[in-house]
Amino acid sequence: MKRHHLHIGETIATVIVNSEYIPLAEKAVQEAREQIENYISLHPSFGTSHYPVEVGTNAPDIVQRMAKASQQVGVGPMAAVAGAIAEYAVERIIAAGASHVIFDNGGDIAMYLEHPIVAGIYAGSRGPNGLGLKITQTKTKLGLCTSSATIGHSLSYGETDASIIYSEDVTLADAAATALGNAVSYKDTHIIESSLNNIMIDGIKGAMVSIEDTIGVCGQLPELVRANVDFDLISKGGNVLG
Repeated sequence: MKRHHLHIGETIATVIVNSEYIPLAEKAVQEAREQIENYISLHPSFGTSHYPVEVGTNAPDIVQRMAKASQQVGVGPMAAVAGAIAEYAVERIIAAGASHVIFDNGGDIAMYLEHPIVAGIYAGSRGPNGLGLKITQTKTKLGLCTSSATIGHSLSYGETDASIIYSEDVTLADAAATALGNAVSYKDTHIIESSLNNIMIDGIKGAMVSIEDTIGVCGQLPELVRANVDFDLISKGGNVLG
């Protein structure tokens, strides 16, 4: 199964799936982006607010998911955009019959696995590298989303090198990763511990923080294992609109 790279607007993603599903993946990303962009054109605050925004019941489903996730963890809805687009695409691909798909949207990963995988963790030059999470749960949609104050273009009010959330709700995982990263403003074990405990709301399976040489974990996070993390394979790009 090959890696396929997608670049649609600000969305720069890597997809691992049988080649026959790539046109569908591209179409799904275009659909998701169009729905979000059209909503923002009518409701600009949805695209700019750093706090939860109410949306109507007539809003597209992807917009409602983003709004709900942001309300659950207290961040702006666009904090969930990359995970929401990844989740939308994977759901479309699964519905078309794929048995194994991994959609990495700039570190926010939606997946549906046929066999276990190891997802490498990249925490930049400050953090401990050579680690990964061994994900063994199969035949279930899963999300593994990462936020960072030191890597990439995403806005964070904190100082973590990697804040990671594991959940079956990919959109929630993305929003929660941002919230967790915002909460850890400096390297302090008490702040890390309390931030991890606070983020473990309904729907979150596990969480992890990496800041310099310190790692904190909480919940039912997949097993931490040694892994070779190839920086060149990491999906990198702007995150203005996932």
